[in-house]
Amino acid sequence: MTDPMLRLLDDLPSARLDPSRGDRIRARCHAALVRERGRVSVSARSGRRWPPIVMGLGGLYLSAVLQQVLALYGLV
Repeated sequence: MTDPMLRLLDDLPSARLDPSRGDRIRARCHAALVRERGRVSVSARSGRRWPPIVMGLGGLYLSAVLQQVLALYGLV
């Protein structure tokens, strides 16, 4: 930004929030957080089963790669 632009921005008045409006926004945010907390617990349960599945598939892939390498060198 240029120096005149900074001076113009510095001259702008500070925003003032109406206290009652702030309370309404805060109440809506808290309600949304409570709703999301219920949804997260359901998705967290399904998220716990993916790591073992991925690790199992990764182990199968690694064993197949090792088998191919051993076959390439004529050890199997």
